[in-house]
Amino acid sequence: MKKTYKDKTEQFGWDAIYKMLEIAKHEEGIVYEPNWYSNYCMTDGMRETWKAWFILEAGKRFRMNRYRAEKEFEWFDLSYGLKINNDYDPERKE
Repeated sequence: MKKTYKDKTEQFGWDAIYKMLEIAKHEEGIVYEPNWYSNYCMTDGMRETWKAWFILEAGKRFRMNRYRAEKEFEWFDLSYGLKINNDYDPERKE
């Protein structure tokens, strides 16, 4: 059975969240904690890496042009993106 557009967008949303957590070196299980998106952070460089992945992947999956994919990223980042903290060191355990 062919996936509907809604199913594809929902799957892409989860893939984007998990990719963000992978880049920021957080465990995937944190998405089940309340307010997970405000309790964790990533650096500006990590955000740029995630943004580049998001734009390319959205372009492939939904045949979006770069401008539209960038706008979608801004909305997605506003809703689900982690806080930016340039002092964050994923190697240091707190």
